[in-house]
Amino acid sequence: MEQRAVEVASLTKRYGTITAVDDLSFTAEPGRVTGFLGPNGAGKSTTLRILVGLVAATAGSATIGGRGYAQHARPGAIVGAHFEGAFHPGRTAREHLRAYAPLVGASDARCDEVLEAVGMTDAARRRVGGYSLGMRQRLGLATALLGDPSVLVLDESANGLDPAGIKWLRSFLRHFADSGGTVLLSSHLLSEVEQTVDDVVIIASGALRHQSSLAQLRALARPAVRLVSPATDALADFVRARFPESGVIERAGQASIAGVSAADVGAAAYADGLEVHGLSEAGESLESVFLGLTGTESIV
Repeated sequence: MEQRAVEVASLTKRYGTITAVDDLSFTAEPGRVTGFLGPNGAGKSTTLRILVGLVAATAGSATIGGRGYAQHARPGAIVGAHFEGAFHPGRTAREHLRAYAPLVGASDARCDEVLEAVGMTDAARRRVGGYSLGMRQRLGLATALLGDPSVLVLDESANGLDPAGIKWLRSFLRHFADSGGTVLLSSHLLSEVEQTVDDVVIIASGALRHQSSLAQLRALARPAVRLVSPATDALADFVRARFPESGVIERAGQASIAGVSAADVGAAAYADGLEVHGLSEAGESLESVFLGLTGTESIV
């Protein structure tokens, strides 16, 4: 599989007085699953539609492998895209794919291959109007795969999947990326794709708020530990002596200590002979970090 990066550079899209995308720049690398995240109305779908030539940019560029979508001789063989709601309800899954196949130079045999790849062989002759949202998401991925692309652009494709479907999608996209492919997957919920993505691009109001690996985003979460002990006086002495700057007695017998791990606190309590009845992580969640980045007071 030829490796191609997705590059968005100083991208802007205005509709009259409304700025949907505001000087946005980011990169999605080959061999990685990049989560394109932000609240509803953040500009994610507009950006992706510009990337695949459905919308014209006001300024800036969005390229795949260094070229705009229309500059590729066979764009469907380079990038496969899925946007929600792009099906005729009266067609079967196989009919939908066969109608789309000539646009990307795919054969009827390829239609059956992608149906099998997404686990829809048994549902191929059922009409799309009777599908669940999860089944439509699988058909959307099958459509994106028709041209055997090296880049996948998926708009909210995890939406509506049950836990088994999320696990299947994660496995499928991991294999695609490990084969050298580039995946750009949008979502308005970090929790929906947290176990799927390697990197994150977070936007709000059309502008970039954060780009990093998922591990680096996790590092922004502020760790804390909640410690419970029946020895209230000894607990207070322990916190004052061991964690004078970060420890707080929340109430009699319970303390909160910021910036440390439960293992560190447990080891210190054991060394000091403090009786412990409870020790748990109580820091900021990754979802809280995400909400902070996309809120009015971001923490970039």
